[in-house]
Amino acid sequence: MVPKRFALIAHPAGHTMSPFLHGRLFAFRNEAASYGSADIPPSGLAAAVPRLRPLSGFNVSIPYKRAIIPMLDGCDEKAAAIGSVNTVKNENGRLTGYTTDGEGFRRALEFAGQGISGKTAVLGAGGAARAIVFEALRAGGEVTVAARPHSLEAAHALAADAGKKIPGARVSACLISELRGKRDLLVNATPAGMYPQTNGCAANAELVENSACVFDAVYNPCVTEFLSLAKALGKPAVGGTGMLVCQAAASEEIWLGAHFSDSELLELCAETALETRKKFGNIVLCGFMGGGKTTCGRLLAAHMGRKFLDLDEFISAREGMSVAEIFRIKGEPAFRKMEKEAVKGLSHASGLVIAAGGGTLLSPENAGAFRENGIVVWLDASLGAVRSRISNDGTRPLLAKPGALESLYTLRRGRYRGAADFTVNADESPENIVKRIMGLLKPADTPKQED
Repeated sequence: MVPKRFALIAHPAGHTMSPFLHGRLFAFRNEAASYGSADIPPSGLAAAVPRLRPLSGFNVSIPYKRAIIPMLDGCDEKAAAIGSVNTVKNENGRLTGYTTDGEGFRRALEFAGQGISGKTAVLGAGGAARAIVFEALRAGGEVTVAARPHSLEAAHALAADAGKKIPGARVSACLISELRGKRDLLVNATPAGMYPQTNGCAANAELVENSACVFDAVYNPCVTEFLSLAKALGKPAVGGTGMLVCQAAASEEIWLGAHFSDSELLELCAETALETRKKFGNIVLCGFMGGGKTTCGRLLAAHMGRKFLDLDEFISAREGMSVAEIFRIKGEPAFRKMEKEAVKGLSHASGLVIAAGGGTLLSPENAGAFRENGIVVWLDASLGAVRSRISNDGTRPLLAKPGALESLYTLRRGRYRGAADFTVNADESPENIVKRIMGLLKPADTPKQED
């Protein structure tokens, strides 16, 4: 049997997780199939469609979910009503468009024990917003489409279109700044906070405070500033990874008639989050002083083409004094506060290699923040290796007392182990340590590029 071939078309396509997702879904069903990705510039979409016809099917992402429709042979009723396609099936040469984004949104919330039949505010009026608005209205919910000034016209058009196509729909549109009152669900369907522009949030604290639950369609990073704000305010917060996984599974139901259990999809959500953190998030090296974090961090960053940051040096530069001086003048509690503030800010950055201080990851809060959107690697150096590396270093303020080295080393090892995603023996040369780290970070599946 000739393996079936599938692909994603998008622009850009380099940030996609789809080849990984579909590779896993194919494996769940022992399906002989391949999945690639094609970065198609806007001017080349029409010319690309004939090249896609030999495929068994393909997915469509930004910015082509609406532009692809006139180039297909037809759409199912749901996709035609929404005016958005993310899945195309090839049946004997006929290309039919479908949309699975809404189903992915609904199932992701169901996994989190949340519903969409109440009062919902959707931030944004683009392709993702369309699918979400229509899905919530079909479930009997009341929806407000809220947009920034430049998108207000599109928001009103979306609300009018949904009201016309769904009998009895309760839908309206307004500026985000005009949203008032309580709601059951607040959805971010804008690109705010999306990789690589991760420092962004579509909502303020008041909007989140007035919402019983929040959902972010952004899946990269796994935890956006929007989700962090909701968690800080004690609100249930659901990220976009579940939507990503569930819409992919729904695509395979269309292509192959496949069905996946909740347990399989939840397992894939966890795997996808880990792969996203590995591929796009920060790589944080932790471990005891003298473990080689800075040396290996610089080398790793050079190999990966990433920016390197030493956390202690970062804090020193901000405070205008060395870590030893901060400890001596302001005390350790003041330093730990500075450290926590630095970690909080850096946890929303992306693509860095960070050498954490020896005590940074002892804080569960710091460890959790770094692991939300990045990978923590423990450089596990033996006591003998540590002793030889720092024997002549007089800049370590915590080692002033006799026996402090041994005591701290014993105390901290278990904490490092609990904070890390991966552990690497750090008694070897920096080159070998970096080689082992890069092996751990290697993608589980390497995406294939379509011609």
